[in-house]
Amino acid sequence: MALMQRKLWKQASLEEIKNFIIEEYKKQSENPCPVDKMRVFTDSTRRTSCGECVICREGILQLNVITEAISQGKGRDGDIEILTEISDDLILGSCCSYGKEVGKITKKIIEESKEEFEKHIKRKRCDALVCKKFFSYYVSPEKCSGCNKCVEECPQKAIAGDNNLIHVINLDICDRCGKCTVICENAAIQKAGTVVPKLPQEPVPVGSFKAEPQNGGGLMAGRRRRRRS
Repeated sequence: MALMQRKLWKQASLEEIKNFIIEEYKKQSENPCPVDKMRVFTDSTRRTSCGECVICREGILQLNVITEAISQGKGRDGDIEILTEISDDLILGSCCSYGKEVGKITKKIIEESKEEFEKHIKRKRCDALVCKKFFSYYVSPEKCSGCNKCVEECPQKAIAGDNNLIHVINLDICDRCGKCTVICENAAIQKAGTVVPKLPQEPVPVGSFKAEPQNGGGLMAGRRRRRRS
């Protein structure tokens, strides 16, 4: 595979290489999370690198390893600086336009989305609810019809319920594969970040559970508390 890629990129023009990298990046245009966008982009480009140039081969791999760790909640202080440095190394040191173009795009992602990278690393939060480590699925009591389809579909058997009962997801078992969201016709299975709405602890009859307003209702309902400086 590496030999085939080596021949491919040696025969390609600079414009062809650039267009290939740009098209790989465009595949993630709908991805709202910059960390996951960079993770997927570097994973695809590392697989099609010819591997002859060490900085390109190892640089793209390390970009992918670090962003994968960040998306898994294992990001560390200094990761953003390391990602930027590797991107600069790719731009300056790659033997052909393949590594250079990857470096330009990854550096652009970091510069434009530094705040989101910091949230993943320091606050363990993905605002887009894309990175699996930072969100959970729950069944909306108001939307669940008790059809039992998600119970049958779940490969981890993480969903409890029966016909005409509001289903409940066991977060200790759920691996966030998302298969239940595809089969649910009522869009009752939704994502939650750090704040999870009040839910029944066990299956109860459909229509019997009434969610309470957050913050106790009243004038302050739905407002966020101010942080103390």
